[in-house]
Amino acid sequence: MKTKTIALALLLTTLGVAGCSDQKEEPKEEVMAEMEKAGEATADTYEDAKEKAADSWDETKDATSDAYEEGKDMASDAYEDGKDMAAEAYEDGKEMGSDMMDKGAEKSEELKDAASEKMREACIKMKKKMGGDVSECDTQD
Repeated sequence: MKTKTIALALLLTTLGVAGCSDQKEEPKEEVMAEMEKAGEATADTYEDAKEKAADSWDETKDATSDAYEEGKDMASDAYEDGKDMAAEAYEDGKEMGSDMMDKGAEKSEELKDAASEKMREACIKMKKKMGGDVSECDTQD
């Protein structure tokens, strides 16, 4: 109703400012009927625009909410994937470290055995030169 009144006032002001001479010739009822129609059309247009704006706002709100939820899901999935990958990398690293330690222990044992053999050979060579008992070289650790 307020919109119709505003539209009617605008129409009257426009007619008065324009100096419309037809107003004097038309009966007052016809002018009022035309102004009423114009007011109703303006009110209808305003209501339609208001409804469309409300619908658009609701659609925007829903789309934004959906996008937010999808973003949250994507971030959560990415976090879980990253967590799984990190756990796998950690386990792989542990296995690699363990393998390296085993290989290091094997190599250390090989070097120890090789060093012992070299010492035995050196002992035998020395005993032969010095005239000692070569069997003593076998008991050394």
